[in-house]
Amino acid sequence: MVMDRNKKFGADTKFAEDARRVGDFLWDNTGGDVTAFPRSYLENLRHDYADGRVSMLELMDRVDLGPDATYEEYCEVFDALLDADPAEWPEPDSILTVSTDSLLRDVADDFTYAEGGEDMAYKIEKFLKKVISAIYTKGVTDVTDAEGDPPGESNNYLLSQDGTEFHGVFHDRSSDGKAKEFPFVISENGGRWQLEY
Repeated sequence: MVMDRNKKFGADTKFAEDARRVGDFLWDNTGGDVTAFPRSYLENLRHDYADGRVSMLELMDRVDLGPDATYEEYCEVFDALLDADPAEWPEPDSILTVSTDSLLRDVADDFTYAEGGEDMAYKIEKFLKKVISAIYTKGVTDVTDAEGDPPGESNNYLLSQDGTEFHGVFHDRSSDGKAKEFPFVISENGGRWQLEY
């Protein structure tokens, strides 16, 4: 993997890697009790990414994971807070609890009321960006098919004929002006989404 020469994107990657290490350390040392995560650690997990996203990991001790949460559930919540849209968190200091329902929503919920057309295309692209951004943290600007067309009826919303995988190309048009493209495959395995690029 080649590191981006843009210092801000390098800082974003380093932050995400360091945050994961801290998150694992806290999980191990509290026995998985997120309410026991020290505020002094969580306050250091604030971060504004170059593309406008933010880390909301400072709220981890307010997540209602419960005593029986698995490490996998914790990781899903952690990833959702690590890479967040600031518009969804307008006043983080006033948040008392964070519902896991809002963070661990079933993917199918995103598409339940879509009837195809532009609404479905928008929701599919938003979902694909979210899955890809959980792994590729430098920023995803567009998701297209190999010809550069966005998800739509003409390319079956990038879904394979058997309905088991999404295939396409994601684009990173970072602030350094260099467009990057990565072919990808997203597949479901045991209820979890996996990305290969």
